[in-house]
Amino acid sequence: MSEEMSDAQVQNSQEEFWEEQRRIYKKAYVTIALIVINAIAFILCTTDLGYIIYDKGALMLSDFDSNWGKFRTFTSMFLHADMEHLASNMFMLILLGGVIENYTGHAYYLLMYLMSGIFGNLFSLGFEQLFGIDRISVGASGAIMGNVGFLALWLLAGGKAKRKMPNLKYRLIVFGLYIIQTCFIQEGANTQAHFGGFLMGVFMGVINIIIFKNKKKMEGLA
Repeated sequence: MSEEMSDAQVQNSQEEFWEEQRRIYKKAYVTIALIVINAIAFILCTTDLGYIIYDKGALMLSDFDSNWGKFRTFTSMFLHADMEHLASNMFMLILLGGVIENYTGHAYYLLMYLMSGIFGNLFSLGFEQLFGIDRISVGASGAIMGNVGFLALWLLAGGKAKRKMPNLKYRLIVFGLYIIQTCFIQEGANTQAHFGGFLMGVFMGVINIIIFKNKKKMEGLA
């Protein structure tokens, strides 16, 4: 009998989890819009416009001082090298974006996402300038690492109670694998942009969670 009750509890917990996910992502307007924009940008890059889009949108230190060069810190966030690059980033954006957007609110989440991506790119350019490197970079990884940084701060600020949330460990494993893959395994990975985005996510977490005292439950996380 106790085993049957345990199975029923597990099933109910899973149903509640997915129902919560559906409720959250129905209103995750910013996250959905970002996914759509990234997808449309990638589709356009597969057409005859692709060369122009990459040429004008990719991050390049050598063009930073031009009139357009500084805008590349923004435009490069919405470009991806190939389908695998796009898929891995959008998977992570889906996995965590809506949850954090629900926690912070739409406007704050959009601000954090953009600032994480831009700061990550600036951090990368500073590294390139310091070490005499000139490379071409694209991708939303820096912005998405802002989500990871925000989550890390949320967990640290909440102590053991948050770290012991049921099923949270599974998401943390996925996040850990994503960081390893994007920073150390993925060919041509811009680790500096990822680290810069992570730092900005932590900073935005300090403002939202500690300074603004956001004590809400992070619904849908586990």
